[in-house]
Amino acid sequence: MKTQTLVLLAFLLTMSVSANAAAQQPPCPPTPGVPAIQDIARGRCLFHSTRAFGQDPGGPYASCAICHYGQDKTDHGVHLLQITNRAGQTIEVLRKTPSLLKATEDFPYGADGRFDSVQDAARAAILSPVEMRGTSISADQLDALAAFILALPASDAHPAPSTPAPAPDAQTLQLIAIGKTVFFGKGTCVTCHSDPDFTNHTITTNQVNLSFTGTTDPGAAFVETGGPVMFKVPSLLFLNADKPFMHNGAIARLVQLVRFYNESLLLKLTGREMTGLEYWLRNCLDPRRDPKPATC
Repeated sequence: MKTQTLVLLAFLLTMSVSANAAAQQPPCPPTPGVPAIQDIARGRCLFHSTRAFGQDPGGPYASCAICHYGQDKTDHGVHLLQITNRAGQTIEVLRKTPSLLKATEDFPYGADGRFDSVQDAARAAILSPVEMRGTSISADQLDALAAFILALPASDAHPAPSTPAPAPDAQTLQLIAIGKTVFFGKGTCVTCHSDPDFTNHTITTNQVNLSFTGTTDPGAAFVETGGPVMFKVPSLLFLNADKPFMHNGAIARLVQLVRFYNESLLLKLTGREMTGLEYWLRNCLDPRRDPKPATC
């Protein structure tokens, strides 16, 4: 009986030591033999980790995946951000959560274009006192995160299955064709949203900021990437996944976005042209859709 008891105690002690050792191991270790900038598996782990960066696992934004989740890699929300410029000044503004599906094409990063790389943007969010509240992050962790993010949606652990959209009818195809003509012509959309990335990667006047938000968000002027009421031109790829629209989520629906620009830019589009543009934007800018409508 004593022997059995001693064996049991030894087993329990071994398990306790193993558990403590496992708890002390840093989460999401590097994948052996894989350079950090290619370590998608580690990046995926870090993206979902609630303790890899010393953050509070019980906090409101304990991981990247709290705000960037699901098939669209966004919560479609608007959140408070704290931004500090080179002069050491800090402001708080409301900005929408962008979809990460378009990260490869959507540089520079941040609505005001203040980040040159995914690594820079991730570092700011992780260490921000109003976002993830992390305490430390290493260069190799940032590289692994970038590897995962820049490979989305294919890098997701469970990517959404490809489900072919129903074949559009003749009327829909005609409206899409009209919308394409408007986008590349009368609507002047292509001036800023040129293919293949459907952005010119510049900082320019933002109509919503100019018309509504005024001085509540100084945008590019505060971080010296552009002038007053200026924000970056976002990529329109994965547009359906990136709702609500504009830097602060001011426009909820695509039909509202089209009508807003028609009025603010004095485009004088007809009702049919606006409907066509909406149809083209909705049906032709998601790289996951295969095949696309013939008139895209």
